[in-house]
Amino acid sequence: MKKSAGKAVAVIIIANIFLIMFAFCGHIFSKFTYSDHLDEKVITVDDKDITLREFGYYIYEVEAFVQNQALLYDPENPGLWWNTHFSAGMDSQFVCDYAKKVAINMCIADEIYYRQALSQGLSLTSNEEAQVLDDVSNLINNMDSRQLLSTGLDEKIIFDISKKHALASKCAEKLVKDRNLAAYYEEPAGEVNWDGAYFQEKILPEHTIRMNDSVLDKITFGKITVNLL
Repeated sequence: MKKSAGKAVAVIIIANIFLIMFAFCGHIFSKFTYSDHLDEKVITVDDKDITLREFGYYIYEVEAFVQNQALLYDPENPGLWWNTHFSAGMDSQFVCDYAKKVAINMCIADEIYYRQALSQGLSLTSNEEAQVLDDVSNLINNMDSRQLLSTGLDEKIIFDISKKHALASKCAEKLVKDRNLAAYYEEPAGEVNWDGAYFQEKILPEHTIRMNDSVLDKITFGKITVNLL
């Protein structure tokens, strides 16, 4: 009887060991490697796919902005700010998650306004083109080799997206002039921003947005272009 009980215990222990091993191996094999997904689409706006590589432009811009806040909060450990949780009812979230939300929605708004700009025949002036070139030069000079490598960005991609952003901004500015936004509470420029009520109620619903959560859910902001080990 004692031998049977001992064997049963041994079997349970061995079974648990195997379960732990399988779980550990599964974790290793399912580990997300950012660079392996650079050319996968992460956001689709209507019929336009945006890859993780292209989205890297917005990741860098948002991470750079939030990292400045993080360094003010704790210069020795900026990760504390990224992992800070703000309680605001249904909108409660960590800084890193909100940063991701901002980057995603900036990307979506740029694509929507850019397409509208093209359909309206808008283009950049020579001065605006020159400003884009300056912005691209500054951005590249501010990025180190590890940041360029981690995002998969290069000068051409940065130029194309910077130009898209400039044209999208021009379209949004034109919208402020052309539409009567007096019924809304924010400043007109805020209303046409991605989080503005006008954009959310009148513009965004006219478009089909799809997101590749299998990739986006595995991205942690605050660790892609900043706080690199």
